[in-house]
Amino acid sequence: MVLACCLASPGAAEEVETAEDSPVEFDEALEADEDCVVDVDEEEDAGEDCAVDFDEELDEVEIDVEGSIGDTEEERRGFGLNGDLRVSYVYAGDELRDVTIGGSDALRARWRIKATQGISDNFRGVIRLAGTCSTINCDPEFIFQPEIPTSTSVEEGQITIDSAFLHWFKSDRFNVAVGRMETKFVARGGVYSKSIDRNNSNNLRINWTDGIHSTFKAKNGWDSHMIVQYNSADGPGGVNRAPLDFSSSKSRVSYFFGFENLQSKRRLIQRAYDITYMPSSLLVDGLVGGPVDDYWGIVGRWASRWPVRTEGWRIRVSGELGYAPNTPTKAASGIVGTGDADGFAWNVTASVMDFLPNHSIGINFARTEAGWLLSPQYSDNERLFEIRYMWRPKNRLTVDIRGRWRDKLHDQIIVNPGRNRFDFYARITWAFELIE
Repeated sequence: MVLACCLASPGAAEEVETAEDSPVEFDEALEADEDCVVDVDEEEDAGEDCAVDFDEELDEVEIDVEGSIGDTEEERRGFGLNGDLRVSYVYAGDELRDVTIGGSDALRARWRIKATQGISDNFRGVIRLAGTCSTINCDPEFIFQPEIPTSTSVEEGQITIDSAFLHWFKSDRFNVAVGRMETKFVARGGVYSKSIDRNNSNNLRINWTDGIHSTFKAKNGWDSHMIVQYNSADGPGGVNRAPLDFSSSKSRVSYFFGFENLQSKRRLIQRAYDITYMPSSLLVDGLVGGPVDDYWGIVGRWASRWPVRTEGWRIRVSGELGYAPNTPTKAASGIVGTGDADGFAWNVTASVMDFLPNHSIGINFARTEAGWLLSPQYSDNERLFEIRYMWRPKNRLTVDIRGRWRDKLHDQIIVNPGRNRFDFYARITWAFELIE
């Protein structure tokens, strides 16, 4: 935790104790200075930073960009009960022309209820229950285990506790959460909230992180995060792709360091970079008992908008670039060839926000090489194009419609003829407060 603080600011130790001003927080967007919103030229000449008011912009869906930890002062006092419901019609097929109602389609839903109890001004407890249901399977089954039961989420019909942690606030700048929680580090792309390394419970999934999450908020606007994550022998609570393996006792703990600045600097509204370190978790040849290596992932992300304003149409552009120095062999990655697989991954998004009031649309293009194994949203060895429309009739209600095309970058050793190249969904998200 000290390392994360010091990297964010040389005077971090003193700031924790003495600083009074708070930077941008995940759960509270600070109001921007008037000059920053109205006069772009004046802002650029002055070179001043100003905060992004995400709530006023009605851009990203709140539950897609903010983890379950939260740190608003209201949640530190008394009892709160809130949740969200997401319902989606999903179709998957080989081509767009194959879309037929009653073919490969389903109606799916995810619900979550979170209770927060403030124990003191500096201490609180959080627990959340989450479940899924679909027209394929809706038989309720409660589970509680360290690893997700499938490669990406819980199974349909299953219910689990996806958050159960204690949260201690040393000050407004430094806090620590211990237990099971949701962690997200995403590019704030307007219509999109994408990540190539860490995004628990995206879309209809239910994932979690077991461990410790410390956060330090520096005066210069940079928030630093350190996550120490426990991985069971059967796997972690989040999405990691083969041939990552956690059967070795040395792979029980993995580490994540994230640094993010949400204060706008001219047209940039997000700057962030992350480092993931998983000791003894990479099966280089894809075989248990074969050579094992540490797996690293380094990610940079950014987001910008133009024009700099919170009303009327505006363009939001974001991007991510990741690189893994140690990768499995091509054979272990399931692709044709010799040598090691490439470890690069990147994506870009472009959104036109409020082209009509509360109506937005965006596109996403991504390329993920076979050696990049961290992304919960982009499969390895894949090229993706996506278009998405978003309507926000109310601040807590969102309607999304998405079409997505995917294909493989490199020839596979074993070709899966049933691989879907096109999928589509129409999705409704409703966030609600039961007790405030």
